[in-house]
Amino acid sequence: MQKWMRVKLALFFMSIVLFLHVLGAGTSIFLLDKGLRENMDRSLMELLAEIRPSVQIIEGRPSLKSWAETVKRGKLKIPASIQLYDAGGRLLEEYGPPGVPRLGNGRLESYPGAVESRVRSWNESIVRQGVLFGHLQVQDSSRQKNNAIKQAIYAALLVMPFLGALVALIGYWFASVALTPIEEGVQLMRRFVADAGHELNTPVAIISASLETLEEVLREHNLSQDLTDTIAKATARMSELASDLVFLARVEDPMSAYPIGPIKSKGLIEDLAGVYDPLASQKNIRLKLLHIDDAEVVGNAEFLRRMLSNLLSNGLRYTDPGGEITISTELTPRYLDIHVSDTGMGIPPESLQRVFDRFYRVDKARSRLAGGAGLGLSIVKAVVEAHGGKVSVASEVDRGSTFTVSIPLSRRVQVMP
Repeated sequence: MQKWMRVKLALFFMSIVLFLHVLGAGTSIFLLDKGLRENMDRSLMELLAEIRPSVQIIEGRPSLKSWAETVKRGKLKIPASIQLYDAGGRLLEEYGPPGVPRLGNGRLESYPGAVESRVRSWNESIVRQGVLFGHLQVQDSSRQKNNAIKQAIYAALLVMPFLGALVALIGYWFASVALTPIEEGVQLMRRFVADAGHELNTPVAIISASLETLEEVLREHNLSQDLTDTIAKATARMSELASDLVFLARVEDPMSAYPIGPIKSKGLIEDLAGVYDPLASQKNIRLKLLHIDDAEVVGNAEFLRRMLSNLLSNGLRYTDPGGEITISTELTPRYLDIHVSDTGMGIPPESLQRVFDRFYRVDKARSRLAGGAGLGLSIVKAVVEAHGGKVSVASEVDRGSTFTVSIPLSRRVQVMP
């Protein structure tokens, strides 16, 4: 259980870090893209301002032919696409790398069917003496910018698995360090409960022995034994409580080594039914076995026997004479479901979630009269969880209850869905 808690915390840390990584990388890429666009637009505007004075008006149309000849003679490279349009938006001249033959500012893409081209574009109108002669436009390919963004995205994606693995390892180590004091405290509490239970057994044994002696003396003198009967019941209850505490601490102790192996469910259930049938008959309660699968489960025989014994004891305790207790099983692909049903007093809906809590009793007055230390169902839950199973209850007041425990099947008999 502690190991699984460490894994859950490590996965939690990893999820948070990866979320922050994605958030940070996304923000960084957005800002990088924005910065690159602004730099490109600034460069285009500077180039536009540099070329603008070279535009000549020849026969009512703008021209850059003289400028182009000068550039050609100087063997200079034109860094961007430079375009001249007439007042109607028709392309007149173009110099440098091919661009997108369309007026516009910002991002421009080539028409469908043309050579794919994405550019950043900037233009301004050519006006002389209040007359519009055309438009001067400069464009630069956004390929480098897009490649830079793609590389940033690939880098962020490439880092993710390594970052996730590293954070998971660090998170597991951190969880181990953080949980160690808590686990030590829980372990100390379990040991205390186990030790207290063991220590209780000694005075209880002394009280029981002394009580037997006192009863013999009272019988010899024909004196009332009412007081000794009360002491005997209290002693029995204390003994049961001590036994339950020790057993519960043993089941929940992860350091406790107990044998696990294949167990035939049918034999286990029929043996327990044979033990409890006389007890049921004494209370005029019918104990019936319905369909019992002869399945092989994996677990500890002592623990499973105690778990089923507690369910049957619980049914006998809260079922009135004339009632009935039934046991049945059902096979699922990976589990054996064991159903223990009774026709007893039932459990109110508000108590269904608490019946497995320690010392919780639905009907406290009846529970005291019927005996029991209030740990029976807690032990059932602890045993089931120790075996990797599940436990649930369905109940109706005055109609009875059905407890269902699911115990993992042996691997060799599991049925794949």
